Amino acid sequence: MDNNTFCPNCFKSLPVNTTVCGYCGFNLTSYQPKPSALPLYTVLNSQYIIGKVLGQGGFGITYKAYDTFKQQIVAIKEYMPSDYSERRGKTVYPLADNSKANKIFEHGKNSYIAEIKTLYQFESVPGIVKIFSHFQENNTAYLVMEFLDGYSLRSYVKAKGGKISVAEATRCILDVAKSLSVVHKAHILHRDISPENIFLSNDGHDVKLLDFGSARHYIENSEEELSVLLKPGFAPPEQYSRTGNQGPWTDIYALAATLYYIVSGSNVPDSISRMQSDTLQPLNLLVPQVSKAMAGALVRAMEVDCKKRTQSCEQFIQDLKTTGWLNIPKNAADLTPSPVRPTPTPTPTPPPSPPQMRQILCRVACFFGDGKGRYRDFSP
Repeated sequence: MDNNTFCPNCFKSLPVNTTVCGYCGFNLTSYQPKPSALPLYTVLNSQYIIGKVLGQGGFGITYKAYDTFKQQIVAIKEYMPSDYSERRGKTVYPLADNSKANKIFEHGKNSYIAEIKTLYQFESVPGIVKIFSHFQENNTAYLVMEFLDGYSLRSYVKAKGGKISVAEATRCILDVAKSLSVVHKAHILHRDISPENIFLSNDGHDVKLLDFGSARHYIENSEEELSVLLKPGFAPPEQYSRTGNQGPWTDIYALAATLYYIVSGSNVPDSISRMQSDTLQPLNLLVPQVSKAMAGALVRAMEVDCKKRTQSCEQFIQDLKTTGWLNIPKNAADLTPSPVRPTPTPTPTPPPSPPQMRQILCRVACFFGDGKGRYRDFSP
């Protein structure tokens, strides 16, 4: 069938001239991505059909897409540093007449590709998003990975009133720490851990660590513009300097700050301010379930002096265990009632087979019985 005869969100068939999907409710007329995004139904690598934009940041755009070879929905991330590039047609170009932009764009793209290849070694780690493929096209690079059905940790916490229970938060952070330990053993740092980059599946069973900031490695170590690449409150002092002593302890700070935030609902003061005057309140003063010993584990993990900070994921996990983080009963009373997890938009039972690229000979509308109002396509 033609590309535009199926929904760019759920990829189920759409009747001709239909603008609202009867399966997932996606409205094509109200969909308005940023102008820099690829148009809906763009075909990449002769295999992937671009659907809606899932997210758009300073260094790339992530799309929902359909793999016509494997007949499955995937996510595709396109390298596109918004401050240094522009799109003309489908092609991405460094900003014209800007030698700095050209240098950053090219080196960033090469670094992006190199680190994508490195991440293939983690495809068997349950807590890290799976990578299927990568390719270069339109003068840029693309990463094809599994599509995750769920929401970010920040969205989840917001939906539950701004904070979650100690038991639930501990389970989530421990899962991330275990995955991160494998990454660190391969001498790779994440350097962008925050509630936005921790993903929870809809069923609540899977916790995934996203966005390894591949394209940012070159930029952070060659340009004096670190402030735009950091998340204040989650980045330790050494990330504010090109010559900062970064290591596993850098990610530990961000992971501990994330735990502090999701349990208390309060942001951690930025680390540079803490170096001048540390106003961080011990967590036990904000959350009754947290003991002084438990709060001490986070204090050690968020030391502004990296030499005094918890040095490894293994040490951080052990500290959480010995100070009592794992001893909080799952059904213990929280500060606020625990609402139900955010419920995804209900979707009707899909057709028995996924959409395939085929020619339609005719389309028949049903006016009676259980199939009333539905269409059936007949192909060779």
